Amino acid sequence: MDFNLARGVDLHMIPTKQFKMNHVLIDFATPQTPTNATARNLLANLLETSTHRYPTQTALARQLASLYGAYVNLYVNRLGKMHTVRLRASFVNNRFVSEDLFKKISELINEILFHPLIDDGEFDGPTFRIQSNNLKSAIKSLYDDKQFLANQRLMSLYYRDDSVMQVPSFGQINDLDSLTAKSLVSTYQSMISQDKVDIFVLGDIDLQLVQDVFAQLPFKDRLVNSDSPLYHQLAYDQVQRKTEYQQVSQAKLNLAYSLPIYYHDQDYYAALVFNGLFGGTPYSKLFTNVREKASLAYYAASRMLPFNGVVSVQTGVQASDQEKVQELIQQQLIEIQQGNFSTETLKEVQDSLINQYRAGHDLASNVLEQQLVAKLVNESNNDFIAEIRKVTSADVSRVAKLMKLQAVYLLSGEK
Repeated sequence: MDFNLARGVDLHMIPTKQFKMNHVLIDFATPQTPTNATARNLLANLLETSTHRYPTQTALARQLASLYGAYVNLYVNRLGKMHTVRLRASFVNNRFVSEDLFKKISELINEILFHPLIDDGEFDGPTFRIQSNNLKSAIKSLYDDKQFLANQRLMSLYYRDDSVMQVPSFGQINDLDSLTAKSLVSTYQSMISQDKVDIFVLGDIDLQLVQDVFAQLPFKDRLVNSDSPLYHQLAYDQVQRKTEYQQVSQAKLNLAYSLPIYYHDQDYYAALVFNGLFGGTPYSKLFTNVREKASLAYYAASRMLPFNGVVSVQTGVQASDQEKVQELIQQQLIEIQQGNFSTETLKEVQDSLINQYRAGHDLASNVLEQQLVAKLVNESNNDFIAEIRKVTSADVSRVAKLMKLQAVYLLSGEK
């Protein structure tokens, strides 16, 4: 059930008795720019750390503990071109406690979002400096993971130089130096007053109570950006290639293909099955033939990004084998394009995808994410299982023929 709280602010209620806890997800969405990702990530960290009523992280943690161990955090994400700041909360259902916990959680959410620790037009200085340093350390630690590093470098190679997608959703260390406790207030005000807001409440809930409680949050009307979050990019005429050298015991060979099929396009489910057959499941050709039979990779998998029109391949290899591996990956793609896979394997892939889907729906976070994605692209939820079952071998081969290699990145320890 959906309810409009203000222009550009929508409440989505999902009643279910499946989960013991109630869950809230508040999504603030705006188009990403070259400069806003780092600021919004730092802002999320500040908001979840302190408020006027709870000016320290310890005070806020104690308040959450008093609410029967309720959990509230903020983080950033990106769907296509859309950058999001998200508040997630989980807490015990009212019927298990002797007080109106739902109301108290909503009051805490109000405090976090609308009463941050801002005085005289700037965030608290010591808190700002601590969180800025923490974010710098967190971003640095991400790149210490060489598999993560290789994937980021691949995406940087794939996206064109003028694309906002060059900037990761979590931001960049270099941008932190230009942010101040004062400038971040503008970022906060923009998010609160201008972002598209979707509020999801999932659990054993009283619909009228939820509506009444969240209607009290002081959101104002805002202009709604109608641009699609889907990211489109013209294909390169030449494959972009880059090799870098670091001290790594295992080389990382990553590839990016354009696949112009997007979330809930006509061939979306066929693309999901194709990716499962290519490298997205244990029954895939990359896993079976590159990793297991040829023993040329420590790992080999593919990932489809349906908001970006990209399929990426990640492998861990010996640097001396990288040409053989790339040739073998291409061979697996050609096999699928030519329909050289059994109906039995196709069914195993479909069953694997369906099992992943069912397992995911045992987690409230996955249910909320699916609902959020559907709302951001204005799509109704299709019957996932039925759509996956409909996909034929011919559908998979047709999708495979749309794949075009665009970027190859190698992180090697051997020169």
